[in-house]
Amino acid sequence: MDESLYTREFIEEFGTVAIGAGFHAMHFTEHPAPSRRWLETGGHEALDPLVALGVLAGANTKLRLLTQLTILPYKNPLLFAKSAATLDRLSNGRVTLGVGAGYLKSEFRALGVDFDERNDLFDETLRVCRLAWSGEAFDYEGRHFSARDIRTLPTPLQDPLPLWIGGNSALSRRRAVHSAQGWIPQPNPRSIAASRRSAALETLEDLERMLDELRALAREIGRTAPIDVMFTSYAGGSPLASGWDPRKRVDDIRAQESLGVTWHQTNPVGGSPGAILDWTRCYGEDVISAYR
Repeated sequence: MDESLYTREFIEEFGTVAIGAGFHAMHFTEHPAPSRRWLETGGHEALDPLVALGVLAGANTKLRLLTQLTILPYKNPLLFAKSAATLDRLSNGRVTLGVGAGYLKSEFRALGVDFDERNDLFDETLRVCRLAWSGEAFDYEGRHFSARDIRTLPTPLQDPLPLWIGGNSALSRRRAVHSAQGWIPQPNPRSIAASRRSAALETLEDLERMLDELRALAREIGRTAPIDVMFTSYAGGSPLASGWDPRKRVDDIRAQESLGVTWHQTNPVGGSPGAILDWTRCYGEDVISAYR
């Protein structure tokens, strides 16, 4: 990987180009300790998402700042709550936290986190974050910590700070309906779904079924507040590649929108800063402009 992608200058320029192309948000994913084997079979390196988004926040005042996804079981809940609230304050309320439970056993092992505890740790971190973000003193007896008469400031500027739950499982959808503002299903071919420990999602029919289940859960608990849904698309190929057909991408986005998707995500491709910036400009011209 070209390490010039991991510079302040590139992040700032990428943000500027993304705004010009018509994007409304940028995201960074999280992999603090990826194994070499995973990287060699399709995995990827990543900057620390909150630090990278802090650089982006300082370079522009327009883009929303999304983590997609940050892995809550890796975190000390109080440290994460402080970092997220700080970023939201200093960015004037532009943060959306896309959060997940994680699936890479090797990364859990490297970080000293019990993989089998991941769902309990995920739920605990959400509970503690909400207490911390309230600005009120609280007590909490956690799985691996004991907080007594804790009060932490600043609170996030947004109330509530938007939480989008990532993942395809029924549990992820329940979390999104019960305790979040959004849901981020993950494209997941059937050929590798089992290895990722996640439900397959590779067709619009799969997505429609999951969205129907999401809405049924909302009705069951009497939720009337809207739920943002962010999804991606591979239809039509990729800009700058042979066979690129932006009309297929636009049609796919509109089909997703008709099902209830509110945000479309795409991941720029390229091994150098120039290639990624060209990809982003082309996507804006070919897809975003056409969609509008």
